Amino acid sequence: MKASVIISVYNHFEWLRLILDALRMQTFKDFEVVIADDGSSQETVEALHEYIARHPELKIIHSWHPDEGWRKNKALNQAVRVSTGEYLIFIDGDCIPHPCFVEDHMRICRHGIVTGGRRVETSEEVSQWLESLETLPKNYFDKARSLMLKGVFRNKLGETCAQLRRTWRFPYIGGKALGIKPQGILGANFGLYREDFEKVNGFDERYVHAGTGEDCDIDVRLANAGIRHVKASHYALMLHRHHDRLNWDWQENAELLKKATDDRLTYIETGLNRKES
Repeated sequence: MKASVIISVYNHFEWLRLILDALRMQTFKDFEVVIADDGSSQETVEALHEYIARHPELKIIHSWHPDEGWRKNKALNQAVRVSTGEYLIFIDGDCIPHPCFVEDHMRICRHGIVTGGRRVETSEEVSQWLESLETLPKNYFDKARSLMLKGVFRNKLGETCAQLRRTWRFPYIGGKALGIKPQGILGANFGLYREDFEKVNGFDERYVHAGTGEDCDIDVRLANAGIRHVKASHYALMLHRHHDRLNWDWQENAELLKKATDDRLTYIETGLNRKES
């Protein structure tokens, strides 16, 4: 089986290079990487291509389109079209996967099910440490956990302990991962078979703002199509870069999501196989 790891990005190569370093360390090797680039600058593109040239051991496809504002869903659909994997794993460009990340997704993947892992919210100190690295060390996840532990009493105790708990990966026992339960997907960390993605025609490109609905719209339509959702609490882990939360409440997004929910939409025309007018 072959997987496609699809990374949505817009500039911030200092973080993308760490993600690619982590993907080079994966325990599961039969996958390709597709960069879903929403119009990054020429500087970022050049830096990425230099990285690709230095690391031929990792198959990387760079899918770029011109910067037209926020068009993440369009970039993701375009990346899927150039991908070759039977199984699709989506991550955001500010999340560094655990060394067993792809292996975990491939262990729990099932037809008719969309699976999600957990995202560890790092502190500002941990994010700054990661970005200061020239290359990612092999023990990066353990090191990040240690730094988070040292900062327990400098940060909000309850929140920090909750994130620390997420850093531990439970083993795969008895044919299943511990902590799996029905739950909606996280746009930054989910996987599904290509055929299930195609059943709903991928992401809805009418979403042209980040915020309400842009990544949970596909969650709703998959559920309407009978594709079950599960999330593993201590499996398929990733470190999320610290940044201020953006609270963009776009009315256009809210209306699209409400229609998808109320009308029990599944397949939308403005998606993966969109017909250009």
